[in-house]
Amino acid sequence: MTEKIYTSCTLDCPDGCGIIAHVEDGRVTKLEGHSGHEFTKGYLCAKTYRFPRRLYSSERQLHPLRRQDGSINSPWVRIGWDEALETIASKIESFRREDSPLSIMHYQRTGSWGATKKLSHRFWNLLGGVTTASGSLCSGAARAGQKLDFGVRLGHDPSDLLNSRLVLLWGRNPLATNLHLVPLLKAVREQGGRVVLIDPVQSESATICDEHIQPLVATDAAFALALAKIILAEGLEDRDFINNHTHGFETFRALLDRHSLDDLGGRCGIKIAELQRFAREFATTKPASIMLGWGLNKYRSSAEIFRCVDALAAICGQIGIAGGGVTHGFDTQRLFDKRLEASDRAQYHRTIPEPLLGRGLLEASDPPVRMLFVNGGNPVNQSPNSNLVAEALRQLECVVVVDSFLTDTTDYAHLFLPTTTFLEEEDVLVSWGHNILGGVNRAIEPVGESRSDLWIYQQLATRLGIGEEMAGSPREWLVRLLQPMANNGVTVDELMKGPVRCPVAPQVPFADKKFPTASGRFEFLTEVDIVPRSDSGFPLTFVTNFSKKWLLSQMLETEHPKVASVRVGPAAADEAGIKNGEIARLKSAVGELQVEVLVDPRVGRGMVIMPVGTWMKRGGGANVLTEDVISNFGEMAAYGETRVRLERLAGPVDLSKADVTPRQRDLQMTQ
Repeated sequence: MTEKIYTSCTLDCPDGCGIIAHVEDGRVTKLEGHSGHEFTKGYLCAKTYRFPRRLYSSERQLHPLRRQDGSINSPWVRIGWDEALETIASKIESFRREDSPLSIMHYQRTGSWGATKKLSHRFWNLLGGVTTASGSLCSGAARAGQKLDFGVRLGHDPSDLLNSRLVLLWGRNPLATNLHLVPLLKAVREQGGRVVLIDPVQSESATICDEHIQPLVATDAAFALALAKIILAEGLEDRDFINNHTHGFETFRALLDRHSLDDLGGRCGIKIAELQRFAREFATTKPASIMLGWGLNKYRSSAEIFRCVDALAAICGQIGIAGGGVTHGFDTQRLFDKRLEASDRAQYHRTIPEPLLGRGLLEASDPPVRMLFVNGGNPVNQSPNSNLVAEALRQLECVVVVDSFLTDTTDYAHLFLPTTTFLEEEDVLVSWGHNILGGVNRAIEPVGESRSDLWIYQQLATRLGIGEEMAGSPREWLVRLLQPMANNGVTVDELMKGPVRCPVAPQVPFADKKFPTASGRFEFLTEVDIVPRSDSGFPLTFVTNFSKKWLLSQMLETEHPKVASVRVGPAAADEAGIKNGEIARLKSAVGELQVEVLVDPRVGRGMVIMPVGTWMKRGGGANVLTEDVISNFGEMAAYGETRVRLERLAGPVDLSKADVTPRQRDLQMTQ
């Protein structure tokens, strides 16, 4: 008999799907969408439908492991949980006693968005604090920029798109990374509205748009400023909103005056007449919504780029109105009782910015970092300048990784602890892409000896003398963590029965025109660098994107592409003398890869695009090439500052790691 269990996908994705897991004899046989989920509406993306393959893969590690002789060059051997936990607790205690708690670093990313994952911070704080990571590999600049403008990054509810007459998908590709947004965009068009893609690449999402505007790569600030300049020159601005609800407009106008329209248009590669047509459409079409993606968030000036787009919406009065706004993500932290993280118990404080992880680990002193504990992340693969991060981990005395698979990071680990997936856990999902809260019910018992992150930390806490302060079932902790939601009428028990709309999330942020900024108004930016980085030795901008086939670096080895590939436009391929399907060297200032070059006319000039997440151990790893550059605000990894060049290979191609031969692909222009 099949049992159907409601749960939610906690993977790092804006859709946060509601799921019905089909279970037979204690085994998940398939996943389907929860029909009552207001946003995901009964269907899943292909990655989620395939998730049971990952759950039961022979590649999944189901037992604690240690290196045979303690060296990362020695093979893994299976050990029991008691030995693993005793060893780790002993290491933590000895490093704290011999040196300082700061000689230990805790690194956690967003491999799971389950609420209980926040309790790892409590564990380390109860121990008195350790070195931690600051900044972001994902949205730090976006949060920082929109906080300066609005006081908080707070997007419109996705359903509010149905009130829009014009939607701009700016650097966003929902067909690949935000699938449940697509029906809403189609509905906008069916109602007579328009959807416009703004992207240096004609992505898959161009097929669901009325128009594609293709500025040159890394010129979004110049494009936004050009539109604003035209709107103000033609008197199309919303004077009431500017005068009554904004601060710093004259300074912003002075910023625009420092740039000619010819210069701005030339930089973004859009003709003046085209800029004028589009500026007039945006200014005169109300309401108009801007949906920002992650492509804008990867530059040194990304916070300012977001602020340029925010300013464009503000001068047109598109802020605080139904169907309008500038949406990137949501403020999720307000839903939790942050006191449970016990930050007041941390006597020791030191941070290393995530974008500078390799450099930070190598340069840390007084004390140096000796031990690294990783959960929910794959920093070697996902951090900029991966080779430097790997070198830094190689220097450490003890690296512990909590994961389900042997990743690029575990190649530099001494101990491995197998963790559970969302199908084996009880938790709650608070999505960063919509406002529906999801219950995470355990569908099956943990496979093998895998255990939840919470269980692992509780076991370590018992061995380190703080067991009572970490004790409690997942349900008990969820009740405590989500007390702010209970205060607003939504209980954990209710969440476990089915999806529930967040009671404190507005459909339309700032509808009252009140902003939590210093002035209480929307605040304009005053400066932005509109000149993209250039390097004559490396003429192409390196762009990393998310694959629609896998999520970040989470793929099975059997699903891994035989050779990492990049896409370039015909001009870039011709300049390098490289043909479609040819294996070439892609080189940056910090690394190089052998890649298959796919010549794609949809890719804009001056750029190379590569999906992030392929494995270094399989000859991939986009971040082997990316430089460790940090944004001006928000400590964001500025991946897009990396410049690269393509080189033909003079001799025989060595693809022993990938075990492949070149493939030819027929890439046709999307109609």
